Amino acid sequence: MNLDLGILWIEDSFSAAEEEELKRRVRDAGFIARIESIRNGAEINELAKNHKLYHLYDLILLDYRLDGENGDDLARRVRPLFPSTTILFYSGSAAEDELRLLIASKNVEGVYCVARERFIERAGELIEQTARSLERLSGMRGLAMKVVAECDDLMKSAILSMTARDPNCASKLAELDRDVVEFVEEMKRRYEESPDGDLAARLGTRAVDSAKLFKHFRRLTKVAAAAPQTFGLSSEQTERLRELRKLSARYESLVLRRRNILGHVVEVKGEAGWMLQGSEEISVADFAEVRRSFAVHIDSLREITLLVTTLDGKKSD
Repeated sequence: MNLDLGILWIEDSFSAAEEEELKRRVRDAGFIARIESIRNGAEINELAKNHKLYHLYDLILLDYRLDGENGDDLARRVRPLFPSTTILFYSGSAAEDELRLLIASKNVEGVYCVARERFIERAGELIEQTARSLERLSGMRGLAMKVVAECDDLMKSAILSMTARDPNCASKLAELDRDVVEFVEEMKRRYEESPDGDLAARLGTRAVDSAKLFKHFRRLTKVAAAAPQTFGLSSEQTERLRELRKLSARYESLVLRRRNILGHVVEVKGEAGWMLQGSEEISVADFAEVRRSFAVHIDSLREITLLVTTLDGKKSD
């Protein structure tokens, strides 16, 4: 499962307001919208090649009246190029029944049709259907591991950059050392005491390195927020950094802890559908909210990393 939901929007009168509403619907379903817009089918073959390699698009929005061609003609090309991708065909000048007849006349299968005034609503419904099809523990478990792995990489790159740039960040290395040593000593103490217990006591001494990485990341981004000029940040960027630090402050509980829980619960059949066994903290009904938390945090860490490494990019230029 991916947290990013790719949308290819084929439209020659692109609306920023509609894009924001669509992104909101995607966020509500627990995903991050990655939207690419094109005016017609001129680039469709190249996009299809990349999609075949990397599965870039989960939904295609296709307008009827395009720049130099009609959407029903383009649909006949799009469907075989994106055989497993949901397509929503819409128009502001033709009724839904007319759109269905146009698609049928071109012998195109598996295309949803809707009038323009409610195509955002219909797109949201299709996105929610996609989300429900992914409501299984195996997918959520893989997603949690993927999110934490990317966040680890983001934080490592940011930490290395900030430490190299600011002596105040470099001086925080001793605090990281202390965290690690204290943690190792605590694990050693707990394990030495575990023979008084059973096997379960021994297994309870495992380490979670991502937590220490996040703690150090927080230290250094606090330094960056206090000395923005060292990192090439404007006053607006500094304020944004502070906002993002607040948004991501609960990363340990909302991402790391949930990753750990998802890694240890099991999925069983219940009268109302699939249930999770082994923890009272997360249920299948929470999956959308869990994905939303993941999305907020990974987006925040991505943006923080871009901000605090701004000068790295300028240096490479």
